[in-house]
Amino acid sequence: MRTFYIFKINTEFKNLTRNKSYNLYKTIENIYNLKKEDFSIGITMFEQLAESIDNQKANKIIFEFNQNNDYYTKYSNIHTINNYYNDEQSKLIINKSHLILRSTKQIPTFLKELNFDKNLFACDFENRDYFWIEELINI
Repeated sequence: MRTFYIFKINTEFKNLTRNKSYNLYKTIENIYNLKKEDFSIGITMFEQLAESIDNQKANKIIFEFNQNNDYYTKYSNIHTINNYYNDEQSKLIINKSHLILRSTKQIPTFLKELNFDKNLFACDFENRDYFWIEELINI
């Protein structure tokens, strides 16, 4: 099972780290691994790095893309695909600060649908994987 944390990076940081994704990943990983006593510093760093996600827009786009998919369900801000024919079980949770995507697939179906924003950056901290959603779509 893979867990992707997807962030909307502000345009300035995107331009600075576009060709240096590793630096962006390490910055986000450091925030992710902060101790509880350093939580306020992490919030400040995160607010400078990322922007909030438009929940309504994201929910609408994902729903409209999948509404005729028999393997898709939606409840509030949680989108789920359970496709037993291709062994995919994916859950996308939309929060204001980030998206969480858990999946049994290496490249979940939802990743292909997240091109509604060119500033989305995905991190899988457990597998030390990171990429711009936009680049994944163009491959």
